[in-house]
Amino acid sequence: MSYRLSVDVGGTFTDVVVFDDVAKTVHVTKTPSTPPDYSLGITTGIAKICKQIGIQNEDIAFFIHGTTVATNALLERKGAKTALITTEGFKDVIEIGLQRRPDLYNFWIQRPTPPIPRYLRFEIQERTQANGEISKEINLEAAMAVIAQLKIHEVESVAICFLNSYSNPYNEHQMKKLLQQELPDMHICTSADTLPEIREYERFCTTSVNAYLMPKVKDYINHLDMQRQEAGLRAEVHIMQSNGGIMGSYAAGERSVHTVFSGPAGGVLASIYMSQLLEEENIVTIDIGGTSSDLALIHKHHIAFTSAAELGGFPVRVPMVEMHTIGAGGGSIAWMDRGGGVRVGPQSAGSLPGPACYGIGDQPTVTDANLVLGYLNQDNFLGGEMYLDKQKSIQAIDRVIAQPMRIDPVAAASGILKLVNANMCGGISVVSTQKGYDLREFSLMAFGGGGSLHAAALAEELNMKRVIVPVAPGNFSAIGCQLAKVRYDYVRSIIRSVNEISPAEYNEVYQLMKEEALTDLAKEGFSTDQVLMESTSDMRYLGQSWELSVPVRHQVSASSELQASAEDFADIHRHTYGYKLRDQVVFVNLRLAAFGVVPALEFPRSAQHVDATPPEALKGSRELYFDNSFVKGKIYDRSLMPPGSKVSGPAMIEEYAASTPVPPGNEAEIDGYLNIVITRK
Repeated sequence: MSYRLSVDVGGTFTDVVVFDDVAKTVHVTKTPSTPPDYSLGITTGIAKICKQIGIQNEDIAFFIHGTTVATNALLERKGAKTALITTEGFKDVIEIGLQRRPDLYNFWIQRPTPPIPRYLRFEIQERTQANGEISKEINLEAAMAVIAQLKIHEVESVAICFLNSYSNPYNEHQMKKLLQQELPDMHICTSADTLPEIREYERFCTTSVNAYLMPKVKDYINHLDMQRQEAGLRAEVHIMQSNGGIMGSYAAGERSVHTVFSGPAGGVLASIYMSQLLEEENIVTIDIGGTSSDLALIHKHHIAFTSAAELGGFPVRVPMVEMHTIGAGGGSIAWMDRGGGVRVGPQSAGSLPGPACYGIGDQPTVTDANLVLGYLNQDNFLGGEMYLDKQKSIQAIDRVIAQPMRIDPVAAASGILKLVNANMCGGISVVSTQKGYDLREFSLMAFGGGGSLHAAALAEELNMKRVIVPVAPGNFSAIGCQLAKVRYDYVRSIIRSVNEISPAEYNEVYQLMKEEALTDLAKEGFSTDQVLMESTSDMRYLGQSWELSVPVRHQVSASSELQASAEDFADIHRHTYGYKLRDQVVFVNLRLAAFGVVPALEFPRSAQHVDATPPEALKGSRELYFDNSFVKGKIYDRSLMPPGSKVSGPAMIEEYAASTPVPPGNEAEIDGYLNIVITRK
């Protein structure tokens, strides 16, 4: 028997999924997350699902993990004590930053504090020219003096960032060798290995963030690995990356910055796969968790990737799925500002103390509002594993919101949901209408613990085609992890005009990256014939400051193929900005993504189909709040609804870890892949 395990750790719950390769069935469960030691929740969840299925830990053959350790460490400034070693005169690059202000009209705005304080930034005499020529090797005496300072300050990790090292890494590697000789236990990363591309600020920041996170991520992975072995789990841990791929645990420790958006990427992978099965080209995904909502847009079955994201106010220039995150989730706290206005989030109650209805905390949250309005079943939360105290929700909302505003708790709860839905609508517009897409052509795929609760209201407000609630929405991101391939990304800056670069020079750059890729994937157990490669290039018109990503070939035989890439760039430029020029086109960065293909989860189409919802699926009825009043709605058990089942609103479809309201005037149907599809009549 072969079982594949995936675990996605969120702020409130840890989602656990096991896929049976033989029976092609998916098993899911949840367990509360356990900060500060998230591995405890993981091992608890694994034991729980193994007991549920009736298997042993040693039966699991593959283990994929989506983690927020890197994200939280950077946002909360809980990384390692890190030093920066750089070229003389450049230690303030990460503090000076860019000309762009974080808030253009705020005179008192403060730039975020760099993860490396100024007293731990050291300069060394060395110089590499932009063409790669070494005009001055590192000064050995100065290097040893810096190493002495690192010992005095008890530094844990070091980032080495020299000017122009992307064109020649020799000096950075020499400095790294010295550090390894003198400080063998030190965590070290160089910008030439982390991000070998132009732009000092972005390269310095990304490398600094990687060094800042390395000890924390490595400690977490090592601790999890120890827990795994003690639990008898033989499958080694693979870590989800921000780009939707996975990599081995050792590589994840060395490339910690690649895991900063690890968790949400799984849900997007699953959404792309489902969009292809449904032949639904255009989808907006919304993943609502306990703390935040992650939004992404799929156009013609493809998701956009970016390498220009920011986290904690600093650029993180690694390939990642393009998503927009807002501070709105089930645990988002409702509060009154100084002007008497109601706000929701970004503060979250998390798993501890959690929403007021969990029985420990006393702050009203979005989950409390959903419970008060009848959208959650207090006796059947997580399939009855948790009891929700509705009275405590009412008391919290009444004390914090209703009494100060002199309204009843139900009206206050309704207002909380309207506010959080407005925030979510604004977030959806960022990834869609603000980029020129017409939402009338898109369906909304909603998942996460709270996605289905808000989906119909959001689709109605934004006039979207329909709502798709996939199978096991509360665990959908963990399910998506099962679709990931082992992936490594590489980049080289070249900065040559399409008219100037020769096919031989172009091919040589890609050949070096392909050799590195084959070496890295060989360590993961993949032979050359098991590796797939995709290539893109960052391109721009001559004189432009920023680039667009263009699919290109990683092996060309003639200059005409390079010119074809320039024409592709012009088409993408016209689509993005509305025009194209006849100017020269420049290759700036050449990028390569290498994939090792592993067996993936499958969603088989059910052969079963019914003409009416089976009577046993009807659980009863409950008062549900729609259109500013309570109405009696029928309650259905999703697990007892085969394909073809139909439900007219007002109604509620309940399942383990999720509830889906069907408003009046809407109809829900179970399709062949067991999705709930909601449309307006």
